Amino acid sequence: MKYSYIRFLSKANIKGNRKSNTVIVLMCLLVIACTVISCFTAVTGKALNEYKNDYRARSLELDPWLLPLTDDAISSIESVEHVSSVDDIAGFRSVCMFNILDVENEKGNRDKIDEKIKNEDAAVYVCGLIGDEEKTITAGKNLDDSPIFSCIVPSLFYPFEPETINYEDLDYIDGTTLIGKTITVKGYNDNVSVIYNYREDAYSGNTDEIMPSPEYKLKIVGTYYCTPAKSGSFEDILVSRETDLKMTEMALESAGVNLSSKDSKLANWWNDSSLHSYYVVADDFDNLSYIFNEVSKMGYAIANSPEQLINDSTVLMANLFGSVGVFLIIALFILAIITLVQSSVSSINERKSYIGLLKAIGYKNRQVFACMCGEQLSLTLKGFLIGGTLSAALVALTNYIFIHGAYQTLVYIIDWRLFLFFICVSLVVAIIIPLICQVILIKKLTDIQPINAMN
Repeated sequence: MKYSYIRFLSKANIKGNRKSNTVIVLMCLLVIACTVISCFTAVTGKALNEYKNDYRARSLELDPWLLPLTDDAISSIESVEHVSSVDDIAGFRSVCMFNILDVENEKGNRDKIDEKIKNEDAAVYVCGLIGDEEKTITAGKNLDDSPIFSCIVPSLFYPFEPETINYEDLDYIDGTTLIGKTITVKGYNDNVSVIYNYREDAYSGNTDEIMPSPEYKLKIVGTYYCTPAKSGSFEDILVSRETDLKMTEMALESAGVNLSSKDSKLANWWNDSSLHSYYVVADDFDNLSYIFNEVSKMGYAIANSPEQLINDSTVLMANLFGSVGVFLIIALFILAIITLVQSSVSSINERKSYIGLLKAIGYKNRQVFACMCGEQLSLTLKGFLIGGTLSAALVALTNYIFIHGAYQTLVYIIDWRLFLFFICVSLVVAIIIPLICQVILIKKLTDIQPINAMN
């Protein structure tokens, strides 16, 4: 039998199918669930995993306020199960904001971006990487392959005072346009601050020292990806641990601190590692509570929450789409199959004489099967087209809203390649469901004989 005959009979059968609209609506909802919900599940799940794997999200701050953090103390803490490392964090530690004084290329020239940064009171935080902390480099080189006083900037860079308190619709600078240029920074209002620990007799604690800031010239060698899953670091310039320590030492020396003096609290802190603070890094985010309890039992002062916190909304969205989304997709899939099976059963029962007549005039079982399958396939593909169109429109709308929203909403932007993958999955589902239904009913079809044409 020609394909055109099968198509003609399928269309004719659809007109008599009382559940055709129900099938189309269910298929439309299933496609929307498989594409939009699956995309958001993938996006939020990825963001949550990126956060949990981040070095600072797995770090608890350890301070020498209760007991000095001697080499033996550090060794005992490192031996605690699930502790990956214990890393010294003496230095600026991202507590200092720096004004940008100048941005220029190797020839000393500037372009519009550099002038904008220079003329709009731009300011950034300069943060030193700790331990084996790594960032995903999106362009250029990483800091391990670069000399001292190199830096990397966010791929989406915004060092200006935002016009709205929610950081909405910011006009980000493409960080890659700054690679190869030198940025000159100086402490905010010409000052820098260093937080240091001290111990006097039975008393201990920490305080900060405000001092005049030197100027620092940092060569931009690359850009890094900063996940919007946390509070945002689009104004953080990252330097190596060596650069961070050198910048701190320069600030201390320019302030007249004698680093060899034993009468200076700052000098004692700088030279005595037992007065430093540390990061206790877990091998897995889920083991932070265990590490906190074990180190606390040992008598040391350790924070009960990680250095870097994730947005509550990201956790909520990840859990919502991860559980409710999967349940909804499975429920719609099962409901679609049940509805199609019921539709097919009703169709077969109502058309026994019709099917018998087809067989009487020479149609074989496989040809009748093809007609019935074509009927259901036409309904599911129509639902797929409607659902796919609505899904694309919904993704385009949400992407537009998120792009112009706060920095944190960038985490919900759906890559169109991801959407294309799930729309292809939906197409496969739209084709497979009718086949499953007809396979279930194939025996019922074969039991109908030409004699049924007389009934």
